[in-house]
Amino acid sequence: MPALLRDLIDDLTAGLARVAMRVFFRDVEVVGRDRLPRGVPLLVIANHVNNLIDPMVIMAFIGRRPRFLAKSTLWRHPVVAPLLVMSGAVPVYRHSDGEPVARNFETFARCREMLAGGATVALFPEGTSHNEPGPTPLKTGAARIALETEARHGRLGLRIVPVGLVYEDKKRFRSRVLVQVGDPIDPGPEQARYAGEPRPAVRALTARIASALEAVTAPFASWEEARLIDRAVDLAIDGDPHALPLSRRWALWRAFVGHHALLARTDPPRALRLATALRAYDEARRALGVSERELALPPPAARALRVRAALEWAAILPGALLNWLPYRLPGWIADRLTRTPDEPATYMVLASLLLFPAWWAMEAAIAARLGGPVAAVALLVLAPLSGYIALCVHDRRRFRPRPATDLAERAALSAARAALSAQIRDVVTAGP
Repeated sequence: MPALLRDLIDDLTAGLARVAMRVFFRDVEVVGRDRLPRGVPLLVIANHVNNLIDPMVIMAFIGRRPRFLAKSTLWRHPVVAPLLVMSGAVPVYRHSDGEPVARNFETFARCREMLAGGATVALFPEGTSHNEPGPTPLKTGAARIALETEARHGRLGLRIVPVGLVYEDKKRFRSRVLVQVGDPIDPGPEQARYAGEPRPAVRALTARIASALEAVTAPFASWEEARLIDRAVDLAIDGDPHALPLSRRWALWRAFVGHHALLARTDPPRALRLATALRAYDEARRALGVSERELALPPPAARALRVRAALEWAAILPGALLNWLPYRLPGWIADRLTRTPDEPATYMVLASLLLFPAWWAMEAAIAARLGGPVAAVALLVLAPLSGYIALCVHDRRRFRPRPATDLAERAALSAARAALSAQIRDVVTAGP
């Protein structure tokens, strides 16, 4: 393929991914992009917790044009296959898929060729997408590709770059994602061993990659710990938890994991009481159907709340009318196709990429028939624009009108929240 055409397709693919991710997530925060070395081949490795959303986020926001390794069975998917071809992805053959794994010799050779040419190759060393709160044990493929590339093509200066993908709620539309680029890994020490002791060198480099990936991903050992620590962070901060940058929340997660571990060692009964109180509070909050944001901020006066709600609905209504069906259908499709917790976002995004353009085209055709080409063009501008405005307004909504009985229960829950918040701050002040 001519280089100019390849560049054009890369720009188109990255642009499509960027638009899709900006719509699906209300905020994408990228930290450490300046750590990506320039002028050398890069092997980007990332955790894999959100199926096809993971490569789309990396493609859209790290500022490079990576060639991804992807399982070969994806080339059979009628919607995914064209995207893989456009992105220049390389198939990986897995025994668990019933594929001839001997063909991976071709895959690895292709990776070495691309890296030797100065390209960026990206892969997920965990081997498959999963639903664990932290990284799972890594395969050795990344280390073998890096070491063998340097061995066969001389010292290219190749660097391995860890990228952590941290999702606020990976299944939820308009949640947030944090992309963290870690410090590059120089495989030089293992390269020196590789010629004489290839297996120990591969194991050692894989261990370094695992450590680097753990440093940029979520720090939780279980989903129960993740839920409790996240709630503790909400209670410990001042102001709107909704506005706390995800990078700051991630840093607090790591700090609070240390605080909790210290408390569990030094005062187990207190740690148990605090965890029990957090669970009880969270269950009460969910039962009442209120968000941490509503409890953390003082509610506006009833009249102001009604006026704000009316203005919000006025801003949301045009976008809702023009986009309701393609907005609702992706969730319905995802609910029926999803088999594992890492799949819903992928189905929603793929369905949206097909449904929204088709819906807008149909609306434009109707507008053209009724009002001519000017009406069609106006609708093609108004439909996506009004839809995006509706999303942004919805994201900023803080409160909704509630019955008086709910307000009384909310006041009691707010008091319990304040007491629990004081306990958590005492723990934070004490250490570790």
